[in-house]
Amino acid sequence: MVRCVIIGAGLAGHRAAIELRHLSPDASIVLLGAEAGLPYDRPPLSKAFLSGAASVRDIVLKDTERYEELGIVHRPSTTVVAVDRAARLVRTESGEALSYDALLIATGSRPRRLPAAMDAPGLHYIRTRDDAERLGLALKRGGDMVVIGGGFIGLEVAATARQLGANVTVIEALPRLMARGMPAFVGERVLDMHRQRGVVFALGTPVEAITRRPDSAMDIRLNDRTLTAETVVVGIGIVPNVELAERSGLGVTDGIVVDRACRTSDPHIFAAGEVTAHPSGASGERRRIESWRAASDQPLVAARSMLGIAAEYSDFPWLWSDQYDANLQTIGVPDGGARYVLKERDTSHWTLIALGEDGSACGAVALNNGRDISMMRKHLRLGGPLPASVMAEFVEVTGRARA
Repeated sequence: MVRCVIIGAGLAGHRAAIELRHLSPDASIVLLGAEAGLPYDRPPLSKAFLSGAASVRDIVLKDTERYEELGIVHRPSTTVVAVDRAARLVRTESGEALSYDALLIATGSRPRRLPAAMDAPGLHYIRTRDDAERLGLALKRGGDMVVIGGGFIGLEVAATARQLGANVTVIEALPRLMARGMPAFVGERVLDMHRQRGVVFALGTPVEAITRRPDSAMDIRLNDRTLTAETVVVGIGIVPNVELAERSGLGVTDGIVVDRACRTSDPHIFAAGEVTAHPSGASGERRRIESWRAASDQPLVAARSMLGIAAEYSDFPWLWSDQYDANLQTIGVPDGGARYVLKERDTSHWTLIALGEDGSACGAVALNNGRDISMMRKHLRLGGPLPASVMAEFVEVTGRARA
């Protein structure tokens, strides 16, 4: 009987546990999670769950209620503090030791925090269900909201808050939205979409200080003015939870280093989800992918590898964001193009493709055009220039796409 221990009870850990049971009816499976309660889906936290349209029951992951039936031992509120690689033991905060034949680290990530001097009490970071519940209560109390960070999470929160009637200002230190990973064209279009719905922006404007007022509101000092808001949300990226792996002596860069089979530098330890730096796409460039799809699919490969079954994860980065009634999807490396081509029905339906020097596609972004992302997924796998029948629908976009 193979003894499998999984550290991290998010989407990746849950998916690995279910797949392990599917592949091996006799394996011992223990799933350790730091949070209380059953594993749940995180994307709704900044959207449907935050707005109240989805309940706790709605976001709980499928098959979690079957853990006992499936013989999966789920241990919530359990923090792992050490891995003894020589003895193949996992040690918890309570002093318990669990032995393993195959260990999976799926510890995910946490919000990047503001510098300590600015990290005032009462700021909202959104990563857990408790975070979203606290922010939801603040939104119900009303008042102005400031969102610090113009990436996906900040913009999703801004869209949800605006739909609930809040006055929202988004502050971004860089001169454009979604500057990390997205072409300038995408940031401009998303900026227009939010402005049309009443969101105010301060771009190229770092925050200099945050102070709490006697009335519990907060003053956010910028270089040219001070904003006051009842609710301040910080969405400036995430940090992979690699500390346990580092203490265990595993290879770590910007994430736990794994190969396509999800193996770490220890043959008995594997890793999956957004905590990993793994070979991506046809090029094999090692990247850490912050996406639901990677956290959903990579652990299926990890589960097979833990049981000694040959498997590889080599898919392209693919993620999406829902803001208002718009669905924005990206695939590949859309900010890596030498030039860009665009197909546009109107400002609410378009697809931008990034092309390399040789004319081959390296990524794409689509707004309300999900079928084009499916089409690009196939062509990215095939490689080479796009067919003339596809290119005929697109027109060249000037240098402003990448600026």
